[in-house]
Amino acid sequence: MKFSRILFSLLGVALVGCINSAATQAIELLPHQAVYRMSLAEAASKSGVSDAKGVMMYKFEESCEGWASETNVFLKLQYVEGEEEETTWSMVSWEAKDGLKYRFRVRQNRNGRQVENLNGSVVRQSIDGEAVAKFSSPEGKTIKLPEGTMFPTHHLQALIEEGENGTLTFTRTVFDGASLDNPYNINALITGKPRKKKLNAKANKEALRHIRMAFFQIGSRAEFPEFELGIDYRSNGIADYIVQDFGDFSLNLVPDNIEILDQPKC
Repeated sequence: MKFSRILFSLLGVALVGCINSAATQAIELLPHQAVYRMSLAEAASKSGVSDAKGVMMYKFEESCEGWASETNVFLKLQYVEGEEEETTWSMVSWEAKDGLKYRFRVRQNRNGRQVENLNGSVVRQSIDGEAVAKFSSPEGKTIKLPEGTMFPTHHLQALIEEGENGTLTFTRTVFDGASLDNPYNINALITGKPRKKKLNAKANKEALRHIRMAFFQIGSRAEFPEFELGIDYRSNGIADYIVQDFGDFSLNLVPDNIEILDQPKC
């Protein structure tokens, strides 16, 4: 199973032309922390999954120099044969507002045993140039990032900006460090109608926009994505509903609580 930080970046194919960083700065993302209930949306018989329950805690903060985010997930999967699998996943990241620096740390445990430990950073000379992600864990690991690769918060800003401008599709290469499969080509479909607003009784009355993102590995010729995310976004970047689609099964994430945090005085 894959859990991706693209949840708010999650949770935006190669970049055509240069990134218009000035345009993305027009979108103001609101610092906040939120708790989401996780439940099984649907499961194919071949998945073997009979039930899913969990919680995701997300925190997004802003400073004058950049954005910091922290995600913590606890998920219990129940299988048809009676077995259970408990997964905990956490990610902390920091992204510079000028798009030149990015740091990340990921931990994943399954049934009490650590199965993933990632730690690394990216420093580049220009926002649209090639770069290399360097890992301290696994030690010595590097990943080349193609020209025009975006980091997650800039990608989220661009997605919302494109939606505000009436764009229906948006394709970019994005690196978030959430797995060694990064970066991903992300194909996004942007619509004005929330998919599952009725699931969230506490939904804000602010206009929501549904964004469906399909994640493909760089160079992949696969017909279907590795996984997909559907998110109902407010214009300030807060997610009112999320669906994670892993192909054989999918999960609903509905907020229990959303708390607005202070913005920096720069």
